[in-house]
Amino acid sequence: MKITIIGCGLIGGSLGLALKRRLPEHAVACLDLPERIPAIQEAAVADSIGTLDDFAAHIPGSDLVVIATPVQFVLETLVRLKPFLKAGAVVTDVGSTKERIMAEAPNLLPSGVHFIGGHPMAGGERSGVEAADPLLFSDRVYALCPYQDTPPEALLAMIELVEGLGAVPVTIEPGEHDRVVAMVSHLPHFISLALMHAALAGDAEHGMLEKMAGRGFLDMTRLAASDYAMWRGVMETNAAAIGEAMARFDRSLRFITEKMGEPEGEAVWERAAQKRRTMAPESVARSRRQDLRSVIDRQDKLMLSVLARRFDAVRKIGRLKMRQAAPVVDSDRERRMMVERRDWGKSLNLPEEMVEELFAVILKHSSRLQATES
Repeated sequence: MKITIIGCGLIGGSLGLALKRRLPEHAVACLDLPERIPAIQEAAVADSIGTLDDFAAHIPGSDLVVIATPVQFVLETLVRLKPFLKAGAVVTDVGSTKERIMAEAPNLLPSGVHFIGGHPMAGGERSGVEAADPLLFSDRVYALCPYQDTPPEALLAMIELVEGLGAVPVTIEPGEHDRVVAMVSHLPHFISLALMHAALAGDAEHGMLEKMAGRGFLDMTRLAASDYAMWRGVMETNAAAIGEAMARFDRSLRFITEKMGEPEGEAVWERAAQKRRTMAPESVARSRRQDLRSVIDRQDKLMLSVLARRFDAVRKIGRLKMRQAAPVVDSDRERRMMVERRDWGKSLNLPEEMVEELFAVILKHSSRLQATES
C-alpha cells in the first residue's frame, strides 16, 4: 500500500526509515515545509518527497496517512486533508495527547475514512529528520486509540503495521492515555527542565556547572534539551492531566523533604526503589540471565544505530571527495585513526586485537562505500 507521512521530523523521519528498511513492499511519501526538503532528501527516508502544497499529488492514492506534525497542528492538518482522502483510507497521528484530537477528528473527515489515534512511546531530546533512526520504535510501546465503531480490518491493519515496525501495539482509551502519559512522559520533561533551571540559577554564583556535572545530572536533565515548539502543543492539549501529575509530584516532593532521614521516609524510599528495579532489566539488583541478555540486545541495537550514523557521514564525505576529485583512501589518516582507536579501546579495557580487527572491517567498508558514492 501507499503510506504518506505529513511532517518529517524525528518521528516522521524514523517512521519512513523503518518502513523502508523493514517493510519495503510499501511505497512511502513524506511531505513537509519547503525549507525542510533538502534535509529530508539527504536523509533518504522516503520513496517520494513533496511539500505541504502537494496534497493533491499524494493523498488521493494513499491507503494510510500519518500526521507526524506537532500535536497542535493535527486537527488543522485533518481539515486540509479532507478533500483529498479516498474512501477506505486510514488516517492516524503520532501525537502524545489523544483526547482532544479523538473528540474532533470524526467531524473533520469524510464518510468512509477512518481515524485511529496513535502515539509511539519513543523519541528523544534531538529533533528533526537529521536524528531519524529506523530502530527508534523497536521494542517500544505504540499506543493505538480506535473508536468503538472503528472497522476491525482498519484496526488490524494498524496493528500489523506497528508490529512490522518492531513496536508493541497497545490499544487504550484516549482519556486514560492522556492521564498515563502526563505522568510517565510529560511530567519527566518538566522535572528535567526544573532541575536544569535550578542548576543554572546556582551556576550564576559558581560557574562550575559544565565542569562538575556528573552522569546522574546529565541523565536527569537530558530531556531539558527538547524543543519548546514541540512541547507547546502538549501543554495546550493536556493541561489538566499535566496539572494533576505536577500536583501529585509536588505532594511527593514535600513528603520526602519533610520525612528525609526518618523511618517513614526510608520506607517510601525502599518501596520506590524496589518497584523501579522491577522496571529496569539493566538494574544490578536483577542480574538474572534473561535480564543480562536483554541488556546485550539493547546495546547491540545502540551499536548498530551508531554504525548507521557513522556510515551516513561516510557517504556524505564520499560525495564531497567526488566533487573535489580527491582520492577515496587516505592512508595516513587511516594509520592515525587506528592508533587513536587502539588508545580509546585500551582506555575502555577492550582487547587491542579486537579493536584493530573491528576498525579494519569498518574502514574497508567505508572505503568501498565511498568508492560507490564516487
